[in-house]
Amino acid sequence: MKKVLLTAMAILTVVSASAFGMYGRGDSWIDFLTHGNQFRARMDQLGFVLGNGTIKGTVGFRANTINLGNWGNILSDTGSGTSLNSTLSAGIGYTSDVFGIGVGYNFTYINKDIQVHTPVLTMNFLNNNLRLSIPIQVAVTDKQNGTKINNFKYTGVAFDNIQLRYYTGIDAFNAIRFYVYYRNNTVDTGSFKGVSESLGFQLRLYFLNTPVGNVTINPFVRIEYHTALKGSAAKNYTAEYSYKNNDFIDNNSKQSDIYDVSPYEFSIKPILGITANSDVVSLYVEPSLGYTLTGYQKKGIESTSTHKLSWGAYAELYVRPVQDLEWYFEMDVNNSGNSYTTPVSVPVYFETTTGITWYLPSFN
Repeated sequence: MKKVLLTAMAILTVVSASAFGMYGRGDSWIDFLTHGNQFRARMDQLGFVLGNGTIKGTVGFRANTINLGNWGNILSDTGSGTSLNSTLSAGIGYTSDVFGIGVGYNFTYINKDIQVHTPVLTMNFLNNNLRLSIPIQVAVTDKQNGTKINNFKYTGVAFDNIQLRYYTGIDAFNAIRFYVYYRNNTVDTGSFKGVSESLGFQLRLYFLNTPVGNVTINPFVRIEYHTALKGSAAKNYTAEYSYKNNDFIDNNSKQSDIYDVSPYEFSIKPILGITANSDVVSLYVEPSLGYTLTGYQKKGIESTSTHKLSWGAYAELYVRPVQDLEWYFEMDVNNSGNSYTTPVSVPVYFETTTGITWYLPSFN
């Protein structure tokens, strides 16, 4: 039972819903090399990891969007054609105590005109204490509305996101996470060449991992910054973004010709992670308070800025009646204005990552 509780603690201190893969086109590959054999069936993902102590592989699906219409939706046919509504992922990895490396691939069907290919490289060092994940989204098309267009080409490249994690082993300053986001979308119609580009960073600093009574606390600070390098979009790190939203500026124009201050978003959020374990149940909760500043200033126009102060209360619940079977549940309460179930509602929602994990024996 001690081994089970230690495993649960390790999972909980990762502190990220997206850390559980099968495996999507974002940062969820960061934990592929540390995941043991398992079958996972959750509302937004279906797949498995299988292997021995050295070689492992994975195949699975992950929903492309988080909404009620996409829960468990892999394929659909409306009569006009079949759509793949989940990202298909597959990968293989090598692991050892000193070094691990894995490669993965994700295919995301946007529509009949454009699809996204995401190769992934992930590496672990120092007995898995140093982890790196590099997913690169690529989308290229010469079609619009199902028809090939002469002299038309759209190219999108995005990193969502490159991630570095380091677990120090020191309770006073126990973990660092650094994320890099980037997007470059270009279009060439023959008479017009346009570009849209954005860049972002996120830093998380974890410290004072300390037992307090029957719980363990692990505070951390999350600092995030995003800006538009070309165009008006300061975030939206997907390869297909500008194709769907037609957000471009002329390739020969400078951003400084349009903006004195490019569109940006800055946020800082102190968060308190609290973990409690019993023989069957593990609970992780995360109260937080965050400040966000967004703004821009166009040439000759007064600057525009918005300040927001928001609170949050996030929770993860793990129920494991036996060592090999786990039920996982998420809930989030916040006033940040986001809701994944209804456009306007009380800001309480149940995450689509709710579901089961069956831990399988290793192939020795």
